[in-house]
Amino acid sequence: MRLTSRIKVPETRGEFAIVRSGGSDHYLEINWYENQQYRPGDELDHIAFEVMDLDATIHELSTMGIKPVSPLKESPSSKWAYIKDPDGIWIEIFQKKQ
Repeated sequence: MRLTSRIKVPETRGEFAIVRSGGSDHYLEINWYENQQYRPGDELDHIAFEVMDLDATIHELSTMGIKPVSPLKESPSSKWAYIKDPDGIWIEIFQKKQ
């Protein structure tokens, strides 16, 4: 995988990097937050998945008893929410805005 972008996020005092594999539309976003304690090689903060319609996805998940663990958030380019997997790992589901 190759680094394609690295972005500082002042409001979270953190940053994230985007890495991609050649010939694929898939990418991995790696996040780091200044105020978080990490144990090298031992922890996963969260994993994210892009969806076409966030509202419909949240509705579908709620019919299965899965509720967001944080309020819906929004930026000029996307909106997102978090759920937890059975092990307590946060999963971000997001929708890019057109």
